[in-house]
Amino acid sequence: MFTRSGISAALVLSLLAPAALSAQSPADRGVLLFANGGGNSAVTDLNDAGTASLGTGWTAGGGIGWQFNPYVAVRGTFDFARAEGDGPANAFTGQQLNQYFYGGDVQLRYPTASGFAPYLLLGAGAVTIDNADDAAFESFTKLAGKSGLGVEYALPNSHLGLFAQAASYVYQFDRNGFDKTQADVLYTAGLSYRLAY
Repeated sequence: MFTRSGISAALVLSLLAPAALSAQSPADRGVLLFANGGGNSAVTDLNDAGTASLGTGWTAGGGIGWQFNPYVAVRGTFDFARAEGDGPANAFTGQQLNQYFYGGDVQLRYPTASGFAPYLLLGAGAVTIDNADDAAFESFTKLAGKSGLGVEYALPNSHLGLFAQAASYVYQFDRNGFDKTQADVLYTAGLSYRLAY
């Protein structure tokens, strides 16, 4: 009886040990660095009539964070985006607006055995907007909420990862005759690196 129990326990432990060791992998906990680039698009117009908007532009950014375990990370992020004003009722038509998004988010991940980890982003921060083509434009900063979805692939036997994501920033654009909630989506791809703790 004891022998059977001992053998059964040994078998169970031998099956669980690799999973436990994998769960304690150095890459699952520590400092997280990442950089990304891609495009940005405004989901909403600057006015209700739809005659003023920001066009599709480009974006680049990155950040640093802390990976608590395979499922949760807290990150500080910065993204620069540039888009051109568009529309007949837009004082910025043809002008390049610079947007600086900065803040923090929580990354909730679901790692799989294939190396892919889909994730959800929830966070907040601020956006600063200026106009490089108009010296009279006064830059302004507004609070912004952030949410997003993405997927990361962990390169085998490496602390490197490749990821693609779409993140939305929501804020109030209340300058130059506009006063509307603005939502911008940044769709990017990038590279991450985890420093073992």
